[in-house]
Amino acid sequence: MNIDKDRYFLELALEEAERALKENTYPIGAVIVDENCNLIAKGRNEVHPQQDATAHAEIDAIRNAGQAILNAKISRDKFTIYTSLEPCPMCTGGILFANIKRVVWLLNDDLGFGGYRKIKGTNVFDERFNEVELIEEPFDDLKIRQKELMSEWAINPNNIVNLRNAFKM
Repeated sequence: MNIDKDRYFLELALEEAERALKENTYPIGAVIVDENCNLIAKGRNEVHPQQDATAHAEIDAIRNAGQAILNAKISRDKFTIYTSLEPCPMCTGGILFANIKRVVWLLNDDLGFGGYRKIKGTNVFDERFNEVELIEEPFDDLKIRQKELMSEWAINPNNIVNLRNAFKM
């Protein structure tokens, strides 16, 4: 992949993040692309609309890729996942199990649930991680747009309501 194509697909992931924010959930988006730059699937965070704690953007994209992910394991096709935020531990596991060979994200998640770098740092899944190319925060302007989306989410009244509801017994 080249830098222009990375930028294009990260912009698509950012569009999905914007859609997620409009749906009153965490502004995170992801897209999966094959090695010929064909768009395989899109996904966005749908945790609150779906009332499903596993409905993260990367998992949504992997689910939407469906059979293509399974076929890639056999045919050894190489997929890239572009995401607007560093994947959490669950999404990192999904990426590794889906056999995705390249991960590119806009913004490191040092303060949230970002887990890709943390899990990679444990050396637990070295064999799998060594097969994956990682590119983090390649475009400052897109990184800033993702930060702005996260800030909008933080002050969104629905975020506060959703957080309150999440902790009710």
